[in-house]
Amino acid sequence: MTRDRTLVIGANGELGQALLRELGAERAIAVTRTANAPLSGFDHVRIGPDNSLPAATLGCCAAIINAAGSVTGDDPTMRSSNINLPRTIARAAKVAGVPRLVQVSSFSILGTAEHIDDTTEERPINAYGRSKAEAEHMLLGLSGDGFTVECVRLPFLFSVSKPGLLSPLISLAKRFRNLPTSAGRPLRRSMITYADAAHQLAMASKPGSSGISFAADPRLFDYTLLAAALAEETGMKIRILPVPRTIVAGIDRFFPAIGRRLFRSSVLDPRVNRAGDRPLGLEEELRELVRSA
Repeated sequence: MTRDRTLVIGANGELGQALLRELGAERAIAVTRTANAPLSGFDHVRIGPDNSLPAATLGCCAAIINAAGSVTGDDPTMRSSNINLPRTIARAAKVAGVPRLVQVSSFSILGTAEHIDDTTEERPINAYGRSKAEAEHMLLGLSGDGFTVECVRLPFLFSVSKPGLLSPLISLAKRFRNLPTSAGRPLRRSMITYADAAHQLAMASKPGSSGISFAADPRLFDYTLLAAALAEETGMKIRILPVPRTIVAGIDRFFPAIGRRLFRSSVLDPRVNRAGDRPLGLEEELRELVRSA
């Protein structure tokens, strides 16, 4: 049997569908828990109640990309989606002779680190980050004997159809015509679009490196970029408002989630970015999001 297909676990999510489009119908097989295929024209299989996959499907695949997972929920939900599912799939894949598994991982494993490279200590601050860290350690422990695993850590992902935290930030800027930033420490953040993340994961599914890698758009998101996009796409003039450090410290103390979103940087060192140093689609997608908001 020829091994020439790539299984996309979690194909009904935003990233999973981006992966299907990136790989194409001849290469990708959509894998979900639901009975319906997420996109028409793709072969589709269901995950069993025990997280199993059909043996015939495993027998024809050259790689598995696991894009399934839960970002929110209680600990049992996190463990079921983020640890138990990839464990079962990886064990079955290794036994079936599948040569490669790519695990979608997250910068959340590194907590609030503002500079990220391959030496940054793991300090997850929530259940999602902890479950992703445990999944990485477990999967990398299964690597070997002709079965390679690459865990690709991704930052905040967004698209026009799924803007996430960018949507309230754009609304805030439009309403008040200001963007607050910490005085002397302007926010700079690594991000990546769903489409660009899908491309990096598809590249990772090819034979090659194993272990932990990082991928982000080399073009950093900052408030200057957002203000320029709003000015050029909507005509709105947005002022970047420096907030005194004492006030930022107070927000960090009493409203840490808000403080992290508004004021904390998170920058991937270019030397460890598997995406290289040429800007991807972040700015274009941001401008389209501004136009559609």
